[in-house]
Amino acid sequence: MEQMSSSGRVIQSVQRAFDLLERIASQPDGARLSELADGAGLNRSTAHNLLASLEELGYITQGKKGAAYRLTGKLNRLLRPDAEEEHALRARIQPVLATVSAESGESTFLALVTGHDYLCVDAVQSDKPLHLAVKPGERKPLIGEALGHALLASDPDLAKAVRANDPERWERHGEEIADAERKGYALDLDSQRAGISCVAVAITPRAAIAVAGPTNRLPKSRLVTIAEQIRIELDKVRPAGHGWL
Repeated sequence: MEQMSSSGRVIQSVQRAFDLLERIASQPDGARLSELADGAGLNRSTAHNLLASLEELGYITQGKKGAAYRLTGKLNRLLRPDAEEEHALRARIQPVLATVSAESGESTFLALVTGHDYLCVDAVQSDKPLHLAVKPGERKPLIGEALGHALLASDPDLAKAVRANDPERWERHGEEIADAERKGYALDLDSQRAGISCVAVAITPRAAIAVAGPTNRLPKSRLVTIAEQIRIELDKVRPAGHGWL
């Protein structure tokens, strides 16, 4: 029978599961069942069942039976960067968006992973009469869009979770994601929206830049050139000695 704390507000199994998560997070190389059970004061069977549930939900992983458990990236993906981190990233990337947009003539935007979606957080619109209007605040699924495919290709844990959550859509787009992993950029050649093509490059597993516009101005060869330009511009502003986020 499920128990609650003396306050009546904390369910025991939930408390135990988070205790195990925190213990795994405190160990850089992960932690084995025996040390987790002993540290949490649980019998091995109870600890194993809780760990199996956390693994099935995608919060932890175990390379093989008997190996240490370690965290996946799922907890991080539930949250956007804090306001200060996001502001710093946007400030560093904004000149890249402006330069790439000016040189390509197309709309350019920055997006971050939020769960199984991506969220547009900044954009520079093309000044051409006919262009793709991209607005900060727009949210779209990771599967099916070049920007999402670039992010999935850069984060195996995220890809695994998204694939498990939506295997049918993954089956339709799996080769595009694999292609993005091989090439370092993702393409959408007039496939998601008629007359619109896009190229996307991941900055980190949580952030990516994309350029999109009318297909008649963005043949495949042009998109590949833009992808290389994005990488060149990113190298100019890449932080030294620490990560983007």
